[in-house]
Amino acid sequence: MRDDPHAPLPSHLLLEVLLAGEPPPASRLRRWLPTSGTLPAAVDALGGGRHVRAAEVLLRSLGQVIFLNNPFTGLLLLLALGLQSAALAGFTLVGIVAANGTALVMRWERGPLRDGIYGFNGALVGSAVAVFAQAAEGAWLPPRLPLTLMGAVLSSLLVRHLGGWLKTRPGLPVLTLPFCLVTWGWMAAAAAFASPLLSPAAAPLPAVPGGSAAALLLALPRGFAQVFLCDGLWSGVLIVAAVAAASPIAAVLGLAGAACGGLVGLLTGAGTEPVAMGLWSYNAVLTVIAVGGTFHAPTPRSLVPAVAAGGVAAAVTPLLAGLLPAGVPVLTFPFVLVTLLSLVLLRHWLPSMVPVALHAVVTPEEHLRRYRVTRDLLAGFRRRLAASRGGGARLLLAARADRGVMARIEALFHELDHDGSGGLAVSELVTGLLGRSAGGRAGIANRSRFRQLAEVLRSMDLDGDGTLDREEFTELMLRLRLLVHGRERLRSYVLPIDADGDGLLDPIELDRLLASVGLSPLADPERRWLYGDAPTGLPWDAFLDRLLLT
Repeated sequence: MRDDPHAPLPSHLLLEVLLAGEPPPASRLRRWLPTSGTLPAAVDALGGGRHVRAAEVLLRSLGQVIFLNNPFTGLLLLLALGLQSAALAGFTLVGIVAANGTALVMRWERGPLRDGIYGFNGALVGSAVAVFAQAAEGAWLPPRLPLTLMGAVLSSLLVRHLGGWLKTRPGLPVLTLPFCLVTWGWMAAAAAFASPLLSPAAAPLPAVPGGSAAALLLALPRGFAQVFLCDGLWSGVLIVAAVAAASPIAAVLGLAGAACGGLVGLLTGAGTEPVAMGLWSYNAVLTVIAVGGTFHAPTPRSLVPAVAAGGVAAAVTPLLAGLLPAGVPVLTFPFVLVTLLSLVLLRHWLPSMVPVALHAVVTPEEHLRRYRVTRDLLAGFRRRLAASRGGGARLLLAARADRGVMARIEALFHELDHDGSGGLAVSELVTGLLGRSAGGRAGIANRSRFRQLAEVLRSMDLDGDGTLDREEFTELMLRLRLLVHGRERLRSYVLPIDADGDGLLDPIELDRLLASVGLSPLADPERRWLYGDAPTGLPWDAFLDRLLLT
Protein backbone atom coordinates (compact mmCIF):
# COMPACT_ATOMS: atom_id res chain seq x y z
CA MET A 1 0.00 0.00 0.00
CA ARG A 2 1.03 3.64 -0.30
CA ASP A 3 2.07 5.54 2.82
CA ASP A 4 -0.39 8.40 2.25
CA PRO A 5 -3.72 7.18 0.82
CA HIS A 6 -4.69 10.76 -0.03
CA ALA A 7 -1.56 11.55 -2.03
CA PRO A 8 -2.25 12.13 -5.73
CA LEU A 9 -1.47 9.43 -8.24
CA PRO A 10 1.56 10.14 -10.48
CA SER A 11 -0.39 11.46 -13.46
CA HIS A 12 2.62 11.68 -15.74
CA LEU A 13 3.21 7.93 -15.45
CA LEU A 14 -0.49 7.13 -15.77
CA LEU A 15 -0.83 9.21 -18.93
CA GLU A 16 2.37 7.73 -20.33
CA VAL A 17 1.04 4.21 -19.86
CA LEU A 18 -2.37 4.99 -21.31
CA LEU A 19 -1.51 7.31 -24.16
CA ALA A 20 2.15 7.05 -25.15
CA GLY A 21 3.67 4.63 -27.60
CA GLU A 22 2.00 2.49 -30.21
CA PRO A 23 -1.66 1.48 -30.05
CA PRO A 24 -2.42 -2.14 -29.17
CA PRO A 25 -1.07 -4.54 -31.83
CA ALA A 26 -4.52 -5.40 -33.18
CA SER A 27 -5.05 -1.80 -34.30
CA ARG A 28 -1.77 -1.14 -36.08
CA LEU A 29 -1.94 -0.44 -39.80
CA ARG A 30 0.49 -2.28 -41.98
CA ARG A 31 1.75 0.28 -44.45
CA TRP A 32 2.45 -1.40 -47.76
CA LEU A 33 4.09 1.70 -49.27
CA PRO A 34 5.20 5.09 -47.94
CA THR A 35 2.42 6.60 -50.06
CA SER A 36 -0.35 4.39 -48.62
CA GLY A 37 -3.38 5.81 -46.88
CA THR A 38 -4.54 9.40 -46.92
CA LEU A 39 -1.17 11.05 -46.11
CA PRO A 40 -2.62 13.52 -43.60
CA ALA A 41 0.82 15.07 -42.91
CA ALA A 42 1.76 15.54 -46.57
CA VAL A 43 1.28 19.32 -46.51
CA ASP A 44 3.28 19.79 -43.33
CA ALA A 45 6.11 17.73 -44.78
CA LEU A 46 6.26 20.14 -47.73
CA GLY A 47 6.27 23.24 -45.59
CA GLY A 48 2.53 23.79 -45.19
CA GLY A 49 2.37 26.99 -47.25
CA ARG A 50 -0.79 28.45 -48.68
CA HIS A 51 -0.04 27.38 -52.23
CA VAL A 52 0.94 23.89 -51.11
CA ARG A 53 -2.38 23.52 -49.30
CA ALA A 54 -4.28 24.69 -52.37
CA ALA A 55 -2.42 22.18 -54.53
CA GLU A 56 -3.22 19.47 -51.98
CA VAL A 57 -6.96 20.16 -52.28
CA LEU A 58 -6.76 19.96 -56.07
CA LEU A 59 -4.88 16.68 -56.02
CA ARG A 60 -7.11 15.11 -53.39
CA SER A 61 -10.13 16.10 -55.50
CA LEU A 62 -8.71 14.21 -58.47
CA GLY A 63 -7.96 11.18 -56.30
CA GLN A 64 -11.52 11.16 -54.98
CA VAL A 65 -12.76 10.33 -58.49
CA ILE A 66 -11.63 6.81 -57.68
CA PHE A 67 -12.33 7.02 -53.91
CA LEU A 68 -8.78 7.83 -52.81
CA ASN A 69 -8.20 10.88 -50.63
CA ASN A 70 -4.48 10.92 -51.37
CA PRO A 71 -2.51 13.82 -52.93
CA PHE A 72 0.24 11.60 -54.33
CA THR A 73 -2.36 9.52 -56.14
CA GLY A 74 -3.88 12.74 -57.46
CA LEU A 75 -0.49 13.82 -58.80
CA LEU A 76 0.01 10.54 -60.65
CA LEU A 77 -3.52 10.76 -62.05
CA LEU A 78 -2.83 14.25 -63.36
CA LEU A 79 0.34 12.99 -65.05
CA ALA A 80 -1.67 10.15 -66.59
CA LEU A 81 -4.22 12.57 -68.01
CA GLY A 82 -1.43 14.77 -69.33
CA LEU A 83 0.07 11.72 -71.00
CA GLN A 84 -3.21 11.36 -72.87
CA SER A 85 -3.46 15.04 -73.82
CA ALA A 86 -2.63 18.46 -72.41
CA ALA A 87 -6.24 19.56 -72.99
CA LEU A 88 -7.58 16.68 -70.90
CA ALA A 89 -5.32 17.50 -67.94
CA GLY A 90 -5.90 21.24 -68.32
CA PHE A 91 -9.69 21.16 -68.42
CA THR A 92 -9.77 18.64 -65.60
CA LEU A 93 -7.80 21.10 -63.46
CA VAL A 94 -10.12 23.94 -64.46
CA GLY A 95 -13.11 21.87 -63.36
CA ILE A 96 -11.49 21.08 -60.01
CA VAL A 97 -10.60 24.73 -59.36
CA ALA A 98 -14.10 25.95 -60.23
CA ALA A 99 -15.85 23.31 -58.12
CA ASN A 100 -13.66 23.89 -55.06
CA GLY A 101 -13.80 27.64 -55.60
CA THR A 102 -17.58 27.44 -55.36
CA ALA A 103 -17.32 25.65 -52.01
CA LEU A 104 -14.81 28.23 -50.80
CA VAL A 105 -16.92 31.22 -51.84
CA MET A 106 -20.05 29.68 -50.32
CA ARG A 107 -18.12 28.99 -47.10
CA TRP A 108 -19.05 25.35 -46.93
CA GLU A 109 -17.40 23.03 -44.42
CA ARG A 110 -13.62 23.04 -44.67
CA GLY A 111 -13.28 19.32 -43.88
CA PRO A 112 -15.03 18.02 -47.03
CA LEU A 113 -13.39 20.81 -49.06
CA ARG A 114 -9.93 19.82 -47.85
CA ASP A 115 -10.65 16.16 -48.59
CA GLY A 116 -11.68 16.87 -52.18
CA ILE A 117 -15.36 15.98 -51.78
CA TYR A 118 -16.60 19.09 -53.57
CA GLY A 119 -14.09 18.83 -56.41
CA PHE A 120 -14.13 15.34 -57.90
CA ASN A 121 -17.33 15.75 -59.90
CA GLY A 122 -15.94 19.02 -61.24
CA ALA A 123 -12.84 17.12 -62.34
CA LEU A 124 -14.96 14.75 -64.42
CA VAL A 125 -16.97 17.64 -65.88
CA GLY A 126 -13.72 19.19 -67.08
CA SER A 127 -12.60 15.86 -68.55
CA ALA A 128 -15.91 15.48 -70.35
CA VAL A 129 -15.71 18.95 -71.87
CA ALA A 130 -12.16 18.24 -73.08
CA VAL A 131 -13.18 14.94 -74.65
CA PHE A 132 -16.66 15.68 -76.01
CA ALA A 133 -16.54 19.34 -77.00
CA GLN A 134 -16.12 19.92 -80.71
CA ALA A 135 -16.14 23.67 -81.19
CA ALA A 136 -15.75 25.42 -84.48
CA GLU A 137 -12.30 25.07 -86.00
CA GLY A 138 -9.78 27.45 -84.44
CA ALA A 139 -12.12 28.56 -81.66
CA TRP A 140 -12.05 25.63 -79.25
CA LEU A 141 -10.81 27.42 -76.11
CA PRO A 142 -13.29 30.30 -75.62
CA PRO A 143 -16.47 28.15 -75.76
CA ARG A 144 -15.08 25.28 -73.71
CA LEU A 145 -13.72 27.34 -70.85
CA PRO A 146 -17.01 28.90 -69.67
CA LEU A 147 -18.73 25.58 -70.29
CA THR A 148 -16.28 23.89 -67.92
CA LEU A 149 -16.56 26.63 -65.32
CA MET A 150 -20.36 26.63 -65.27
CA GLY A 151 -20.56 22.85 -65.31
CA ALA A 152 -18.12 22.52 -62.41
CA VAL A 153 -20.02 25.10 -60.37
CA LEU A 154 -23.27 23.21 -60.97
CA SER A 155 -21.62 19.92 -60.02
CA SER A 156 -20.41 21.43 -56.75
CA LEU A 157 -23.91 22.71 -55.95
CA LEU A 158 -25.34 19.27 -56.65
CA VAL A 159 -22.75 17.61 -54.42
CA ARG A 160 -23.71 19.99 -51.64
CA HIS A 161 -27.49 19.83 -51.91
CA LEU A 162 -28.36 16.56 -53.65
CA GLY A 163 -25.45 14.83 -51.92
CA GLY A 164 -26.50 16.26 -48.57
CA TRP A 165 -30.03 14.97 -49.03
CA LEU A 166 -28.83 11.49 -50.01
CA LYS A 167 -26.47 11.35 -47.05
CA THR A 168 -29.09 12.54 -44.56
CA ARG A 169 -32.18 10.67 -45.75
CA PRO A 170 -31.31 7.27 -47.24
CA GLY A 171 -27.72 7.46 -45.97
CA LEU A 172 -26.17 7.02 -49.42
CA PRO A 173 -23.24 8.69 -51.18
CA VAL A 174 -23.81 10.97 -54.16
CA LEU A 175 -20.95 9.36 -56.13
CA THR A 176 -20.57 10.77 -59.67
CA LEU A 177 -24.26 11.47 -60.19
CA PRO A 178 -23.71 15.28 -60.37
CA PHE A 179 -21.17 14.78 -63.18
CA CYS A 180 -23.65 12.66 -65.14
CA LEU A 181 -26.52 15.12 -64.68
CA VAL A 182 -24.45 18.18 -65.61
CA THR A 183 -22.87 16.57 -68.69
CA TRP A 184 -26.19 15.22 -69.93
CA GLY A 185 -27.73 18.64 -69.38
CA TRP A 186 -25.06 20.34 -71.51
CA MET A 187 -25.49 17.75 -74.24
CA ALA A 188 -29.24 18.15 -74.25
CA ALA A 189 -28.85 21.92 -74.52
CA ALA A 190 -26.29 21.56 -77.33
CA ALA A 191 -28.63 19.24 -79.22
CA ALA A 192 -31.57 21.59 -78.74
CA PHE A 193 -29.64 24.49 -80.24
CA ALA A 194 -27.88 22.36 -82.89
CA SER A 195 -24.54 23.30 -81.36
CA PRO A 196 -21.45 21.13 -81.92
CA LEU A 197 -20.01 22.05 -78.52
CA LEU A 198 -20.86 18.80 -76.72
CA SER A 199 -21.46 16.04 -79.21
CA PRO A 200 -19.20 13.04 -78.60
CA ALA A 201 -16.92 12.06 -81.42
CA ALA A 202 -17.72 8.75 -83.02
CA ALA A 203 -14.12 7.71 -83.62
CA PRO A 204 -13.70 4.19 -85.00
CA LEU A 205 -12.32 1.67 -82.55
CA PRO A 206 -8.95 0.14 -83.49
CA ALA A 207 -8.72 -3.55 -84.28
CA VAL A 208 -7.27 -5.80 -81.56
CA PRO A 209 -4.73 -8.40 -82.65
CA GLY A 210 -4.69 -11.50 -80.51
CA GLY A 211 -8.39 -12.10 -80.04
CA SER A 212 -10.37 -12.27 -76.80
CA ALA A 213 -7.43 -12.95 -74.48
CA ALA A 214 -5.57 -9.86 -75.69
CA ALA A 215 -8.74 -7.76 -75.48
CA LEU A 216 -9.31 -8.83 -71.90
CA LEU A 217 -5.71 -8.06 -70.96
CA LEU A 218 -5.93 -4.58 -72.52
CA ALA A 219 -9.22 -3.98 -70.71
CA LEU A 220 -7.48 -4.10 -67.33
CA PRO A 221 -5.54 -0.80 -67.53
CA ARG A 222 -7.94 0.83 -69.96
CA GLY A 223 -10.86 0.09 -67.66
CA PHE A 224 -9.17 2.36 -65.11
CA ALA A 225 -8.35 4.94 -67.79
CA GLN A 226 -11.93 5.16 -69.05
CA VAL A 227 -13.04 6.28 -65.58
CA PHE A 228 -11.39 9.57 -66.54
CA LEU A 229 -12.67 9.42 -70.16
CA CYS A 230 -9.21 8.41 -71.27
CA ASP A 231 -8.32 5.53 -73.60
CA GLY A 232 -4.52 5.56 -73.65
CA LEU A 233 -2.90 2.27 -72.67
CA TRP A 234 0.04 3.84 -70.84
CA SER A 235 -2.22 6.35 -69.20
CA GLY A 236 -4.21 3.39 -67.90
CA VAL A 237 -1.09 1.70 -66.58
CA LEU A 238 -0.13 4.88 -64.74
CA ILE A 239 -3.64 5.19 -63.29
CA VAL A 240 -3.45 1.64 -61.95
CA ALA A 241 -0.10 2.54 -60.35
CA ALA A 242 -1.65 5.70 -58.87
CA VAL A 243 -4.40 3.66 -57.23
CA ALA A 244 -1.97 1.03 -55.95
CA ALA A 245 0.24 3.75 -54.46
CA ALA A 246 -2.53 4.72 -52.05
CA SER A 247 -4.34 1.40 -51.69
CA PRO A 248 -3.14 -1.94 -53.06
CA ILE A 249 -6.48 -3.44 -52.07
CA ALA A 250 -8.36 -0.88 -54.17
CA ALA A 251 -6.07 -1.64 -57.12
CA VAL A 252 -6.75 -5.38 -56.84
CA LEU A 253 -10.48 -4.79 -56.52
CA GLY A 254 -10.43 -2.48 -59.54
CA LEU A 255 -8.54 -5.02 -61.62
CA ALA A 256 -11.09 -7.67 -60.63
CA GLY A 257 -13.82 -5.28 -61.75
CA ALA A 258 -12.10 -4.57 -65.05
CA ALA A 259 -11.71 -8.28 -65.75
CA CYS A 260 -15.33 -8.95 -64.78
CA GLY A 261 -16.62 -6.18 -67.04
CA GLY A 262 -14.50 -7.36 -69.94
CA LEU A 263 -15.76 -10.92 -69.53
CA VAL A 264 -19.35 -9.72 -69.52
CA GLY A 265 -18.68 -7.86 -72.76
CA LEU A 266 -17.11 -10.88 -74.44
CA LEU A 267 -19.82 -13.26 -73.23
CA THR A 268 -22.57 -10.99 -74.55
CA GLY A 269 -20.95 -10.74 -77.96
CA ALA A 270 -19.82 -7.13 -77.73
CA GLY A 271 -16.71 -7.75 -79.81
CA THR A 272 -13.07 -7.44 -78.88
CA GLU A 273 -12.65 -3.76 -79.87
CA PRO A 274 -14.93 -2.13 -77.26
CA VAL A 275 -13.75 -4.61 -74.64
CA ALA A 276 -10.10 -3.81 -75.34
CA MET A 277 -10.79 -0.08 -75.09
CA GLY A 278 -12.15 -0.56 -71.56
CA LEU A 279 -15.68 0.54 -72.47
CA TRP A 280 -17.15 -2.52 -70.77
CA SER A 281 -14.87 -2.28 -67.75
CA TYR A 282 -14.78 1.22 -66.28
CA ASN A 283 -18.18 1.09 -64.58
CA ALA A 284 -17.30 -2.30 -63.13
CA VAL A 285 -13.96 -0.94 -61.86
CA LEU A 286 -15.70 1.77 -59.85
CA THR A 287 -18.51 -0.50 -58.67
CA VAL A 288 -16.26 -3.26 -57.32
CA ILE A 289 -14.02 -0.79 -55.48
CA ALA A 290 -17.08 0.98 -54.05
CA VAL A 291 -19.00 -2.08 -52.88
CA GLY A 292 -16.05 -4.26 -51.97
CA GLY A 293 -13.68 -1.90 -50.21
CA THR A 294 -14.93 1.68 -49.91
CA PHE A 295 -18.42 1.45 -48.43
CA HIS A 296 -17.86 -1.99 -46.86
CA ALA A 297 -14.81 -3.49 -45.19
CA PRO A 298 -12.86 -5.60 -47.74
CA THR A 299 -13.42 -9.11 -46.40
CA PRO A 300 -14.12 -12.43 -48.14
CA ARG A 301 -17.77 -11.76 -47.34
CA SER A 302 -17.74 -8.57 -49.41
CA LEU A 303 -15.79 -9.84 -52.42
CA VAL A 304 -18.50 -11.94 -54.07
CA PRO A 305 -21.26 -9.29 -53.86
CA ALA A 306 -18.81 -6.66 -55.09
CA VAL A 307 -17.74 -8.63 -58.16
CA ALA A 308 -21.36 -9.56 -58.85
CA ALA A 309 -22.32 -5.88 -58.68
CA GLY A 310 -19.48 -5.07 -61.08
CA GLY A 311 -20.80 -7.63 -63.53
CA VAL A 312 -24.29 -6.15 -63.28
CA ALA A 313 -22.92 -2.64 -63.87
CA ALA A 314 -21.24 -3.84 -67.06
CA ALA A 315 -24.31 -5.78 -68.20
CA VAL A 316 -26.74 -2.88 -67.78
CA THR A 317 -24.48 -0.39 -69.58
CA PRO A 318 -25.86 -1.08 -73.08
CA LEU A 319 -29.41 -1.22 -71.69
CA LEU A 320 -29.08 2.19 -70.08
CA ALA A 321 -27.35 3.55 -73.17
CA GLY A 322 -30.40 2.52 -75.18
CA LEU A 323 -32.60 4.70 -72.99
CA LEU A 324 -30.57 7.83 -73.75
CA PRO A 325 -30.84 9.95 -76.92
CA ALA A 326 -28.64 8.86 -79.79
CA GLY A 327 -25.03 9.91 -79.33
CA VAL A 328 -25.36 10.72 -75.61
CA PRO A 329 -22.85 8.62 -73.63
CA VAL A 330 -23.92 6.63 -70.61
CA LEU A 331 -20.90 7.95 -68.66
CA THR A 332 -20.63 6.51 -65.12
CA PHE A 333 -24.37 6.24 -64.52
CA PRO A 334 -24.38 2.39 -64.51
CA PHE A 335 -21.85 2.53 -61.68
CA VAL A 336 -23.96 5.07 -59.77
CA LEU A 337 -27.20 3.15 -60.19
CA VAL A 338 -25.84 -0.32 -59.41
CA THR A 339 -23.73 0.85 -56.47
CA LEU A 340 -26.60 2.70 -54.79
CA LEU A 341 -28.94 -0.26 -55.31
CA SER A 342 -26.29 -2.63 -53.99
CA LEU A 343 -25.76 -0.58 -50.84
CA VAL A 344 -29.51 -0.58 -50.18
CA LEU A 345 -30.10 -4.24 -50.97
CA LEU A 346 -27.10 -5.52 -49.05
CA ARG A 347 -28.37 -3.82 -45.90
CA HIS A 348 -31.51 -5.95 -46.08
CA TRP A 349 -30.38 -9.15 -47.78
CA LEU A 350 -26.90 -9.50 -46.30
CA PRO A 351 -26.91 -7.67 -42.96
CA SER A 352 -23.60 -9.28 -41.96
CA MET A 353 -21.97 -6.85 -44.41
CA VAL A 354 -21.83 -3.72 -42.28
CA PRO A 355 -21.65 -0.49 -44.31
CA VAL A 356 -18.90 1.98 -43.54
CA ALA A 357 -20.29 5.22 -42.12
CA LEU A 358 -20.05 7.89 -44.83
CA HIS A 359 -18.12 10.26 -42.56
CA ALA A 360 -15.56 7.50 -41.93
CA VAL A 361 -14.83 6.47 -45.54
CA VAL A 362 -11.08 6.33 -46.18
CA THR A 363 -9.03 3.53 -47.76
CA PRO A 364 -9.93 -0.17 -47.91
CA GLU A 365 -6.86 -0.90 -45.77
CA GLU A 366 -8.15 1.33 -42.99
CA HIS A 367 -11.61 -0.25 -43.23
CA LEU A 368 -9.96 -3.67 -42.97
CA ARG A 369 -8.07 -2.52 -39.90
CA ARG A 370 -11.28 -1.31 -38.27
CA TYR A 371 -12.90 -4.65 -39.07
CA ARG A 372 -10.03 -6.56 -37.48
CA VAL A 373 -9.94 -4.32 -34.41
CA THR A 374 -13.69 -4.78 -33.97
CA ARG A 375 -13.42 -8.54 -34.47
CA ASP A 376 -10.62 -8.85 -31.90
CA LEU A 377 -12.39 -6.63 -29.38
CA LEU A 378 -15.70 -8.43 -29.76
CA ALA A 379 -14.01 -11.83 -29.49
CA GLY A 380 -12.22 -10.69 -26.33
CA PHE A 381 -15.46 -9.25 -25.00
CA ARG A 382 -17.21 -12.60 -25.49
CA ARG A 383 -14.41 -14.39 -23.62
CA ARG A 384 -14.51 -11.89 -20.76
CA LEU A 385 -18.31 -11.99 -20.69
CA ALA A 386 -18.24 -15.76 -20.31
CA ALA A 387 -15.57 -15.50 -17.63
CA SER A 388 -17.54 -12.84 -15.74
CA ARG A 389 -20.62 -15.03 -15.65
CA GLY A 390 -18.66 -18.12 -14.72
CA GLY A 391 -16.39 -16.48 -12.17
CA GLY A 392 -13.27 -17.69 -13.96
CA ALA A 393 -9.95 -15.99 -14.50
CA ARG A 394 -10.09 -12.90 -16.69
CA LEU A 395 -6.42 -11.98 -17.13
CA LEU A 396 -6.49 -12.26 -20.91
CA LEU A 397 -4.52 -9.36 -22.40
CA ALA A 398 -1.05 -9.59 -20.88
CA ALA A 399 0.11 -12.45 -23.09
CA ARG A 400 -0.39 -10.35 -26.24
CA ALA A 401 0.71 -6.97 -24.90
CA ASP A 402 3.66 -4.98 -26.20
CA ARG A 403 6.79 -5.37 -24.06
CA GLY A 404 7.33 -1.63 -23.82
CA VAL A 405 3.79 -1.11 -22.56
CA MET A 406 4.21 -3.91 -20.03
CA ALA A 407 7.41 -2.29 -18.78
CA ARG A 408 5.64 1.04 -18.25
CA ILE A 409 2.80 -0.66 -16.39
CA GLU A 410 5.31 -2.48 -14.21
CA ALA A 411 7.04 0.81 -13.38
CA LEU A 412 3.74 2.46 -12.52
CA PHE A 413 2.72 -0.41 -10.25
CA HIS A 414 5.99 -0.28 -8.31
CA GLU A 415 5.74 3.49 -7.93
CA LEU A 416 2.23 3.16 -6.52
CA ASP A 417 3.17 0.23 -4.27
CA HIS A 418 5.34 2.24 -1.87
CA ASP A 419 5.38 -0.33 0.90
CA GLY A 420 6.20 -3.23 -1.39
CA SER A 421 3.17 -5.21 -0.27
CA GLY A 422 2.37 -6.31 -3.81
CA GLY A 423 -1.16 -4.88 -3.72
CA LEU A 424 -2.96 -1.59 -4.37
CA ALA A 425 -6.14 -0.67 -2.52
CA VAL A 426 -9.16 -0.55 -4.84
CA SER A 427 -10.71 2.35 -2.92
CA GLU A 428 -7.50 4.38 -3.29
CA LEU A 429 -7.33 3.79 -7.05
CA VAL A 430 -10.98 4.76 -7.50
CA THR A 431 -10.49 8.00 -5.58
CA GLY A 432 -7.30 8.86 -7.40
CA LEU A 433 -8.50 8.10 -10.91
CA LEU A 434 -11.97 9.58 -10.60
CA GLY A 435 -10.70 12.68 -8.85
CA ARG A 436 -8.19 13.58 -11.53
CA SER A 437 -9.37 16.36 -13.83
CA ALA A 438 -6.16 17.98 -15.05
CA GLY A 439 -3.81 16.91 -17.77
CA GLY A 440 -5.18 18.34 -21.02
CA ARG A 441 -5.34 14.92 -22.65
CA ALA A 442 -8.93 13.97 -23.41
CA GLY A 443 -8.37 10.23 -22.95
CA ILE A 444 -8.05 10.44 -19.13
CA ALA A 445 -9.31 13.95 -18.36
CA ASN A 446 -12.90 13.25 -19.40
CA ARG A 447 -14.47 12.53 -16.04
CA SER A 448 -17.76 11.17 -17.37
CA ARG A 449 -16.00 8.49 -19.39
CA PHE A 450 -14.71 6.88 -16.20
CA ARG A 451 -17.90 6.85 -14.15
CA GLN A 452 -17.95 3.07 -14.35
CA LEU A 453 -14.33 2.79 -13.25
CA ALA A 454 -15.19 1.87 -9.68
CA GLU A 455 -17.21 -1.11 -10.86
CA VAL A 456 -14.46 -2.12 -13.28
CA LEU A 457 -11.78 -1.86 -10.59
CA ARG A 458 -13.77 -3.98 -8.18
CA SER A 459 -14.48 -6.54 -10.88
CA MET A 460 -10.74 -6.82 -11.49
CA ASP A 461 -10.24 -7.70 -7.82
CA LEU A 462 -10.65 -11.38 -8.60
CA ASP A 463 -9.91 -12.73 -5.13
CA GLY A 464 -12.10 -10.12 -3.39
CA ASP A 465 -9.45 -8.98 -0.90
CA GLY A 466 -9.93 -5.25 -1.64
CA THR A 467 -6.61 -4.89 -3.43
CA LEU A 468 -5.29 -5.32 -6.94
CA ASP A 469 -2.14 -7.37 -7.26
CA ARG A 470 0.31 -6.81 -10.11
CA GLU A 471 -1.48 -9.14 -12.54
CA GLU A 472 -4.88 -7.63 -11.83
CA PHE A 473 -3.53 -4.10 -12.14
CA THR A 474 -1.81 -4.97 -15.44
CA GLU A 475 -5.06 -6.30 -16.89
CA LEU A 476 -6.87 -3.15 -15.79
CA MET A 477 -4.34 -0.84 -17.44
CA LEU A 478 -4.37 -2.86 -20.67
CA ARG A 479 -8.16 -2.57 -20.82
CA LEU A 480 -7.98 1.16 -20.26
CA ARG A 481 -5.51 1.36 -23.15
CA LEU A 482 -8.06 -0.41 -25.31
CA LEU A 483 -10.60 2.21 -24.28
CA VAL A 484 -8.28 5.12 -25.10
CA HIS A 485 -6.90 3.77 -28.37
CA GLY A 486 -9.87 1.81 -29.68
CA ARG A 487 -12.95 3.82 -28.86
CA GLU A 488 -13.25 6.13 -31.87
CA ARG A 489 -11.98 3.53 -34.33
CA LEU A 490 -14.50 1.05 -33.02
CA ARG A 491 -17.29 3.63 -33.05
CA SER A 492 -16.74 4.28 -36.77
CA TYR A 493 -17.31 0.58 -37.47
CA VAL A 494 -20.23 -0.19 -35.17
CA LEU A 495 -22.41 2.92 -35.49
CA PRO A 496 -23.87 1.93 -38.91
CA ILE A 497 -25.33 -1.11 -37.12
CA ASP A 498 -27.93 1.24 -35.59
CA ALA A 499 -30.34 0.76 -38.47
CA ASP A 500 -33.30 2.47 -36.81
CA GLY A 501 -31.22 5.48 -35.72
CA ASP A 502 -32.51 5.49 -32.14
CA GLY A 503 -29.04 5.75 -30.61
CA LEU A 504 -29.42 2.38 -28.87
CA LEU A 505 -27.88 -1.00 -29.55
CA ASP A 506 -30.69 -3.52 -29.17
CA PRO A 507 -30.09 -7.31 -28.97
CA ILE A 508 -30.93 -7.84 -32.65
CA GLU A 509 -28.44 -5.16 -33.73
CA LEU A 510 -25.79 -6.64 -31.45
CA ASP A 511 -26.29 -10.07 -33.03
CA ARG A 512 -25.87 -8.44 -36.43
CA LEU A 513 -22.66 -6.79 -35.25
CA LEU A 514 -21.33 -10.13 -34.02
CA ALA A 515 -22.29 -11.82 -37.29
CA SER A 516 -20.42 -9.13 -39.26
CA VAL A 517 -17.14 -10.33 -37.75
CA GLY A 518 -17.97 -14.05 -37.86
CA LEU A 519 -19.06 -14.52 -34.23
CA SER A 520 -22.15 -16.38 -33.02
CA PRO A 521 -25.12 -14.52 -31.49
CA LEU A 522 -25.33 -14.02 -27.74
CA ALA A 523 -26.82 -16.85 -25.75
CA ASP A 524 -29.83 -15.97 -23.60
CA PRO A 525 -27.83 -15.92 -20.33
CA GLU A 526 -25.24 -13.63 -21.91
CA ARG A 527 -27.94 -11.33 -23.23
CA ARG A 528 -29.62 -11.11 -19.82
CA TRP A 529 -26.29 -10.44 -18.11
CA LEU A 530 -25.30 -7.74 -20.59
CA TYR A 531 -28.59 -5.88 -20.94
CA GLY A 532 -29.88 -6.34 -17.40
CA ASP A 533 -32.41 -3.59 -16.73
CA ALA A 534 -32.13 -2.21 -20.29
CA PRO A 535 -33.67 -5.01 -22.40
CA THR A 536 -34.68 -2.64 -25.19
CA GLY A 537 -31.10 -1.55 -25.86
CA LEU A 538 -27.96 0.06 -24.51
CA PRO A 539 -26.82 3.57 -25.40
CA TRP A 540 -23.79 3.36 -27.65
CA ASP A 541 -21.43 4.95 -25.15
CA ALA A 542 -22.54 2.49 -22.48
CA PHE A 543 -22.04 -0.44 -24.85
CA LEU A 544 -18.57 0.75 -25.87
CA ASP A 545 -17.59 1.11 -22.22
CA ARG A 546 -18.80 -2.39 -21.45
CA LEU A 547 -17.17 -3.79 -24.56
CA LEU A 548 -13.79 -2.27 -23.74
CA LEU A 549 -13.83 -2.48 -19.95
CA THR A 550 -15.83 -5.60 -19.09
